[in-house]
Amino acid sequence: MTTHTNQEEIQQNQQNLEPTITDGKYKTLFEQVNAAALLTTYPGQILEANNHSYDLLGYNWNEILRLSLKNLLSRDVDWDQFKDEVAARGGLNLETEAVCKNGNHLPVEVSVSLFTMNKNPVMFVLIWDISQRKETEKKLRESEKKYHGLFEFTTDGIFVLDARGDILDVNTKMCEMLDMSKNDLNGKNLFGMDFLSQQSLPIVVSQFEQLLHERTANNYTTEVQLRNGNVMSVEISSFFLVKKDNEVDNFVLIIRDITSRSLIERRRVREHELLMTLMDNIPDSVYFKDEQNRFILVNKAKADHWGVAPEDMIGKTDFDFLPKDQAYAACEDESQVMNTGQAVVNKVEKLTHVDGCERWISVTKIPRYDPDGSIIGTIGISRDITPLEVAKEELEKSEQRYRSIFENVSFAIVLTDELGRIISWNKLVEDLLGFSHDDLFMKRIDRLYSAEEWSRVQVLYDKNDGSQECVQTKILTKDKQMLDVDVSVNVVRNQNNEIIGATQIIGDVSEWKQLKSMGSGGCKQ
Repeated sequence: MTTHTNQEEIQQNQQNLEPTITDGKYKTLFEQVNAAALLTTYPGQILEANNHSYDLLGYNWNEILRLSLKNLLSRDVDWDQFKDEVAARGGLNLETEAVCKNGNHLPVEVSVSLFTMNKNPVMFVLIWDISQRKETEKKLRESEKKYHGLFEFTTDGIFVLDARGDILDVNTKMCEMLDMSKNDLNGKNLFGMDFLSQQSLPIVVSQFEQLLHERTANNYTTEVQLRNGNVMSVEISSFFLVKKDNEVDNFVLIIRDITSRSLIERRRVREHELLMTLMDNIPDSVYFKDEQNRFILVNKAKADHWGVAPEDMIGKTDFDFLPKDQAYAACEDESQVMNTGQAVVNKVEKLTHVDGCERWISVTKIPRYDPDGSIIGTIGISRDITPLEVAKEELEKSEQRYRSIFENVSFAIVLTDELGRIISWNKLVEDLLGFSHDDLFMKRIDRLYSAEEWSRVQVLYDKNDGSQECVQTKILTKDKQMLDVDVSVNVVRNQNNEIIGATQIIGDVSEWKQLKSMGSGGCKQ
C-alpha cells in the first residue's frame, strides 16, 4: 500500500537540501543520467526524482514525492535488511522488480549510494530497466538448453577439438559408440587414440587441413576400431566453429555409424515389396498423394475403379476422374487434413463415374509425413459400400412403409417390452384415450385397465399355442372414463419361450355394442 507522508515533513526535508538540489550542475547531471534517479532520505522518503523516473514508473511529480522507495520495490525486498546493508556498506547494488503505478512489475537493477547532504543522511538511487536484458538472457538460456539437447541426444557421435586436436567435449552418443566415458575421452588428443585406424587417421587429418584452408570439407566413409576389437563402418564429416569476427574457434568432428546402412536399405526394399504386395491384393482402394493432391502411388483396386492402369493415375488429380464438384470436395478434405493434421475417418461419399454409374464409398484420409515430421501429402483408403448403402435405403423405405401402415390403420396399436412397459404406439392411441407422449412412454400397460379388466386381458398373454384371440373389455381414458374396446394381443417370445415384447391391438366398440348379437357381436365376452 502506498505510504503518504505529511506534506509539511516533505517540504521540511526539501528545504534542508534546497541549496544542493537547486545547484545547476547537480540538476543537469540528475536529469541527464540515463536511468530513473531518486534522492531519498535514509528511511526511504523520496525527496527528488528526475524525468526518467516518471517515464519508467508512471507517476507524476506530486505523486512520486508522496512515496517511499520501499513502495517502488518488490515486496520480496526485505526493507530492514536493505537499509542495514546500505548503512554498513555505504551503498548497495541489486536486481529486483519495480512496482509501477499501473501495478505492473518491471525487472530493474538498483544502485544505491549513501552520503550526507547538509548534515543529513540521504540515498542517491539509480534504477535501470533491465527487462530487455532479462528477455535476452532468457532466450540465451533457452537457446543453450536447446542446442545442448541437440548436442547430447543427436544420433551421431560428436567430438569438439581445439587446434591441437585435444578433445574439449564429446556427446553421449560418441561415448556409447566407443564404449567409453566422457572422463576417458575429455582432455585426450584425438590423433593419438587407438580407435583411429591407419585408414581413418589420414582422413581426419586431411579434413582438418582442408578446413583450415578452405573452411569446408568433404564427407568420407571409413572404419574405426572399437575397444572390444570390432570394426565399425562410419561416415566422417567436420566443420569449424567460428567466432563473430570469422576467427576459427573449435574443430567439430561428426562420426556416424553406417554399419547397418546396407541392412536398413535391404529392409526398406523388402518392406516396399511387402507394401506393394498388400496394396495390390487388398480389395480396398489405397492411394498416396503429394501436397498438391496429385497421385504418387495407387493400388490396383483404385485404378480398376476408374478402368485404368495404376501408372496412368500417377501425377494426376481427382479432377481427371471425377465431376468438378466432387473433385473440389475431395481436395477440400485433403487440404484440411494437411492444414490441421487431423484425419478424416470413415466419411461416406457418393461418387459418380464418367459413365454415370454411382458408387457409395467409405473414405479415410490421414496426413503423410516426411522424416522431419512435416506434412507432405495424404494417404487415402476407400471401401466400396454400395451394397450396404442400397440395403440401408431399402430398409429405410421398408421402415417408412411400416410406419405409414402403423399410423394409418383404423385401430389403436400399442407396443410393449418384456416388462410390459409401453415403448411405442400409433397416433390413434392418443386420439382414442386422450393421453400425451409423457403419459404413455415407459408406463406399464396394465395401468390402462382396472384390475378386473386387466385380468381378462392378461389371459391372452398366457396363451402359448400361437393362436390370436381377442376379448371385449373396458379401458381407462385420461379423464377416467371407461371405454368399451376389443383387445387382441400378439406376444413375441425368444427361443427360450420367454416373453420379450407384445403388441396390443385395441378397437373402439362403444358405438355399436348395443347392436351386438351372437352372430355379429365381435369378440367373446
